[in-house]
Amino acid sequence: MQSETLFKVVFGIWVVLFLGAIGYAHRKAMRKHGSRFAQCANEYKPLVWIRVLLGFPLWAFLIDWLASTGWFPWASVALPMWARWTGVGFGVVVVGLMWWTMIALGSNYRGTMGLHPNHELVTHGPYRFVRHPMNAVFPLVSIFLFLLSANWVLGADALILIGTISVVRAPIEERQLIERFGEEYRAYMRRTGRFLPRLRRRGGPSWSGNSS
Repeated sequence: MQSETLFKVVFGIWVVLFLGAIGYAHRKAMRKHGSRFAQCANEYKPLVWIRVLLGFPLWAFLIDWLASTGWFPWASVALPMWARWTGVGFGVVVVGLMWWTMIALGSNYRGTMGLHPNHELVTHGPYRFVRHPMNAVFPLVSIFLFLLSANWVLGADALILIGTISVVRAPIEERQLIERFGEEYRAYMRRTGRFLPRLRRRGGPSWSGNSS
């Protein structure tokens, strides 16, 4: 099997495992909440437009790579083979972190904006360290795509799409959680970072590499 075909097979396996993690949490949420699952699906409208505007180019460049159409030859980068295999390693890390997050989230999975009527505050698993572990994982997806496909536009578009959604959604979700859980969530915010773990200096105040 040629190397390029092998990388495309790896991508297919990665998609199955990545979506499997989301499907796992989705099924748990459906079993617990049933028809009420749809009540929390209230996506912020600007995010819908962001997905549309940046999603179309993402799909175009992804199809171009997978189908070897040659539509955008200028987007390809001559990466060494070790870099491509490093991308495979990033993919393994992303899938592992995604499954860890989805197992911790379980029936509290929402898919879009909003909270379940009987939503629980999750503070275990990766949520012990960051308040938005999925948003912390998603930028790694863009690195994975870039290295695996050797297509810089595919990686850049994914990074802009994922980064924009993460930055816009996080504060809105946090406001919703504060309204629901009050001081319990504020205390949780004080001991965790938004996207990066909050580090604590010995004998000094905690600090984080991101706002909270």
